[in-house]
Amino acid sequence: MLEKGDLSNDIFKYAKQFAAADTIVIAAPYWDLSFPSILKVYIENIYVTGIVSKYNSDGTPKGLCKANTLYYVTTAGGPYDERFSFGYLKELAESFFGIEKTVLIKAEMLDIIGNNPEEILAERMKFYGID
Repeated sequence: MLEKGDLSNDIFKYAKQFAAADTIVIAAPYWDLSFPSILKVYIENIYVTGIVSKYNSDGTPKGLCKANTLYYVTTAGGPYDERFSFGYLKELAESFFGIEKTVLIKAEMLDIIGNNPEEILAERMKFYGID
């Protein structure tokens, strides 16, 4: 299919949905210094050359996604290190998918004894202007 340029198969429906979205919101918890593996599987399935990106004659990627912004929403029981989750998605979005802006929305330290997760979440929602 792909080698013949036939992108009509239903297997590409999620790639087409992703590429056509006006705005993209990904919500995933911070697990083991990253995000759940099912999100990686999703990314691997939507990354279809000819739908979400193409390659220029010099081999550099060019994004084909319609969205201007990707929001990544995450929570973490302890301190959050964005390099292994948001950093990866930001690089994909901006360098391969053609999405100009990525925004991280996070709440961390939720499982630390003495911290009140509801208060942390309420404060973060206020910080980000989320009602």
